[in-house]
Amino acid sequence: MKIFSVVVTTLLFITLQACSEQEGAAAPKSTSTQEVNSASQPTSNVLEPQGQIKNAVLDELQEGRWELVMFWATYCPICKKDFEKVAQFIEENPSIPLSIVGVVTDGLEAKQKALRQIDERNLNYTHVLTDFDHSNELYHEITQSRLIGVPSQLLYNTNNELVGFSRNAIDLDALEIIVYE
Repeated sequence: MKIFSVVVTTLLFITLQACSEQEGAAAPKSTSTQEVNSASQPTSNVLEPQGQIKNAVLDELQEGRWELVMFWATYCPICKKDFEKVAQFIEENPSIPLSIVGVVTDGLEAKQKALRQIDERNLNYTHVLTDFDHSNELYHEITQSRLIGVPSQLLYNTNNELVGFSRNAIDLDALEIIVYE
């Protein structure tokens, strides 16, 4: 079973390695982003981009850290499990400088539901609120691949270069292999 897992992980992330040659530099800071921060979320940064969301997401990438961009929705039970798995991964691997940026694909009409879930799940990192169509545009522009659904992820290395993407639940074994290489 372990061999099967390694094979599946390897195949899943062949796509990730192929992406490492794509341009992954962050775009200049966008001035078309509105920040929303409620008292119930003191450490979460929630953005509502007024224009294209690419700048809002890429502006959050930090040089010198691995960055995992997680596309999620409030109705997605697998997303909830992914948040828990990533939190555990970060806790168990403190030597890996890994940050997260969430992209909520529910649309602005579900803003209050998203804010509640961010607070309830203690997701204390930046989230960009947008809809699925704009999320798909961002995902396609960066990966040349469609966003089929959530959860999906983009992985950037410490130089803000895209090194992988996935359109499935997070695979922590593959993540560990990539960040330790």
